[in-house]
Amino acid sequence: MERAITGYHLDSAGDWVAELSCGHGQHVRHNPPWQVREWVVSPEGRASHVGQVLMCKRCDELALDVSRFVLSRVRERLLEAAAETALCEEGRVDLVVDSVNHLTPEGLLASFKQKA
Repeated sequence: MERAITGYHLDSAGDWVAELSCGHGQHVRHNPPWQVREWVVSPEGRASHVGQVLMCKRCDELALDVSRFVLSRVRERLLEAAAETALCEEGRVDLVVDSVNHLTPEGLLASFKQKA
């Protein structure tokens, strides 16, 4: 998820960590040729990137965990709801399978991002 840079601090190894609006941190290293971020090495460069957005991998991981939890609860409720219908056993199973096939953590995340 995209989060704004709100500040910076040095970690114990002396690498810069961007402090994100969500409260998480993300390393921002200048380590050519793999990572070219010359702006990290000067106070002016870092200040010029405050407010810019980075992808917060931790927020993505947490959101996926929450989506998986929600999906498991939805599956349970679908099974309960299907058991209350007048459908035969095979029909209830088909209903649940069809409903669950349309629910994925990635799909739930995408729908939440569209609403945000």
